[in-house]
Amino acid sequence: MNKQLQAITCIAALSLSGVINAAPVTVFSTDFDTTLPAAISPGTAFITDVQGYAGLGPVGNQFGGNFLRSETGNIVTLQLSNLPAHNAINLAFLFAAIDSLDGSGTTYPQGDFFNVVLDSTTIFNESFANAQSTDIQSYVPPVGVELARRVDLGFTVSNFSLDSAYNLGADPIFSNIVHSASTATIQFVIQGVGNQDLNDESWALDNLSVSVVSPVPVPAAVWFFISGVLGLIGVSRRGNTA
Repeated sequence: MNKQLQAITCIAALSLSGVINAAPVTVFSTDFDTTLPAAISPGTAFITDVQGYAGLGPVGNQFGGNFLRSETGNIVTLQLSNLPAHNAINLAFLFAAIDSLDGSGTTYPQGDFFNVVLDSTTIFNESFANAQSTDIQSYVPPVGVELARRVDLGFTVSNFSLDSAYNLGADPIFSNIVHSASTATIQFVIQGVGNQDLNDESWALDNLSVSVVSPVPVPAAVWFFISGVLGLIGVSRRGNTA
């Protein structure tokens, strides 16, 4: 099957459902470089300089200026309303794992797990470890997600505790999340019985954005046109094999 036929067949298959998904539409975006957006309830989190994280990330999506830094155990909440009609939601952000996060932990301090929750449903729950190279980190990043691992990015307070950086928006788990409500509540928190104060461990977000994928009805005329083209291709192929 040639490429033109493949493309037409794909469009036809999509049109059978009566809709085709349009390009994602951004409904929220912030780089935290100025004021905190009203849609975010930070708890005890605060805007601060990214320090050694500056420049980490792909072109056009790098840590820079300021980010939103939080102590572990604190919930950062993003509340969105009046969303356009959609059938999926995408979440993108840079994540800073700062200082002595303890991974999955089987002994004191017994772990630090980063949770992302959408409308009371957990969509991400993985541990991150910086404290020692022998600590267990449950998160295994896909190719291109890890930006730095256990290096001093300016927040280290001890010789054995380092910092890490991730472009979590590049992880497919945060793309095309089924969602259709006109509101969305997204919460970020690092939880675990090993949570410690800001002078020991913390985390941060940068370049946070949310987009929705909207279904677009396919006009009947388009479906009939595609059907006709497929029919002509079928006739042509039968003629060539006669």
